[in-house]
Amino acid sequence: MTALSQALAIVEHVRTSAEESGLRVSCSVVDAQGHEIVTMRMDRATWFTPGIARVKAQTAAALKRDTSALGALREAFPDLLDQVGEQLSFTPTTLSGGVIHASGVAVGVSGAHPDQDVSLAKGAIAHVLDG
Repeated sequence: MTALSQALAIVEHVRTSAEESGLRVSCSVVDAQGHEIVTMRMDRATWFTPGIARVKAQTAAALKRDTSALGALREAFPDLLDQVGEQLSFTPTTLSGGVIHASGVAVGVSGAHPDQDVSLAKGAIAHVLDG
């Protein structure tokens, strides 16, 4: 499966799962270097969610960890994310919903409750990349 076909399968899994739960989200998939492969916004998802999903995925890829773990990192080392952010082409986020896979591919979901964003991203990764 090519990177593009995997990314398309991931966003489709997120879309289907979100629809089944009555959610409207956006999903972004980036490669191990944080370069965008595909971003999708569901009908009636809020206009700004694609950008947030993209930043969640890019942050997870750049820092090699899920964004949900970064809040504790910011608390322990308050200046670290600011210093890292100055070296990136985007501002990293601590918002939950950015999930990294062992392959380096990262998925960001935005538009639902943060726990739901994480669940949608992890479910798609498990189904497509680990399935």
